Amino acid sequence: MRPLFHALLAALLSVPAIAQDSTPKLAAKPTPRAAKPEPKEPGKNLKVFKGQGLDDEALDEAMDFMGASLGVSCAHCHVRDAKQAWTMEKDDQPAKTIARQMILMTRAINKTHFKGDTVVTCATCHNGHAKPEGTPPLMVPGAPRPTPASAEAKLKDLPELDTLLAKWTAAAGGREALEKISTRVMKGSMDMGGGRVLPLEVAQKAPGMQASQLITPRGPFHQGFDGTQGWVLRGGKASPADPQLAAQARVEADLQLPLHLKTHFPTLTVMGREAVDGKEAFAVAAKAKDESRQILYFDAATGLLVRRLSFSSTPLGRTSSETTWQDFRPVDGVLVPFKIVARGPHSASVTTFAEVRHGQPLDDVLFRMPAN
Repeated sequence: MRPLFHALLAALLSVPAIAQDSTPKLAAKPTPRAAKPEPKEPGKNLKVFKGQGLDDEALDEAMDFMGASLGVSCAHCHVRDAKQAWTMEKDDQPAKTIARQMILMTRAINKTHFKGDTVVTCATCHNGHAKPEGTPPLMVPGAPRPTPASAEAKLKDLPELDTLLAKWTAAAGGREALEKISTRVMKGSMDMGGGRVLPLEVAQKAPGMQASQLITPRGPFHQGFDGTQGWVLRGGKASPADPQLAAQARVEADLQLPLHLKTHFPTLTVMGREAVDGKEAFAVAAKAKDESRQILYFDAATGLLVRRLSFSSTPLGRTSSETTWQDFRPVDGVLVPFKIVARGPHSASVTTFAEVRHGQPLDDVLFRMPAN
């Protein structure tokens, strides 16, 4: 399972990596959790977002959505002062005015043609480019065109959901072996690209708790989930995690996930066949109680869960992130992925674990949010 809250790490690691001599250690026992502050409307000089009831986190999500949709950074619309500090409220960049106009345009289109549902977004036209492309893409020589027959083949002779889950449980080690795993500690590194390879340590405890530490150029970055609440700790300041990310953490922290998938996702539907890393897999649509959605991919040959496509909502539209599990190895009778490839709109990483141990005593306080 990948480290929690990957998008936050992308922002944190926006400086060149430096050498680290320290060995990663999980955070010391934190003091009792702090109360979550009431959200307040953020920013200065807000216009199209004014009165929308957004807090700082939601506004950041909207900015990230636009940046990913256009393939640009903050500097596309915002400026810095003489000391290189961001002055987000200034309107010096023409692109900022255009962005406001485009937000109003997409709102009007969705209101007029889609009953107010967020269907048309920045990504609809820009698709990762600063300027929308108005001409269709050219065909690739020799590439087959989709046909009704190939689409039907993906839906033919699909296995039953319970058959898939039973095969996954058996492939992972079986019910008895999974139920014996009470704790797991993993040590390795996360490659963020550009030479940034950072030490990582993750601890998990049943039922559904997780804490991790990443050693970054700006100091240790801690994350956790205590079974109810997700949190992050950076620069000595702890804060609650976004509810969507906390909900995903609940699933990631489950050491017996093959046995509990139906509990996490009451609605599971086998969709069809897809290719994952060149191998056939069965795609399963998963909907949680909070209406969040994922697509899970089970290897047709081994039965293992090998990929997850997750969707998150922002004030401007939906984003997705992908996690692929690779290099499964047996540890105490249970198969554990030693390599995890994560991709999102703003970053990509490869996590490699060198050591995985089960059965170490872990105090529950390790997983609780520290007080500030």
